[in-house]
Amino acid sequence: MDISGVMAPAASQVTRQKVGDAVGIAVLNKAMDVEAQAASELINSVVNQTQEIPTEKLPPNLGRNIDVTA
Repeated sequence: MDISGVMAPAASQVTRQKVGDAVGIAVLNKAMDVEAQAASELINSVVNQTQEIPTEKLPPNLGRNIDVTA
């Protein structure tokens, strides 16, 4: 009786599962890299709000008076 034909499908199933897992992990790693790059670009694109604009660059009607009665 030849049992090699019985074990071949099971071994093939395990091999396919390992390949599928490896592909899934590779896709996940690529997605994480893309997300990290997008987050980095987003952080770099934000203007630093702590920088003050020099008053000489503002029009004469802006930045000189503060209305505190509102």
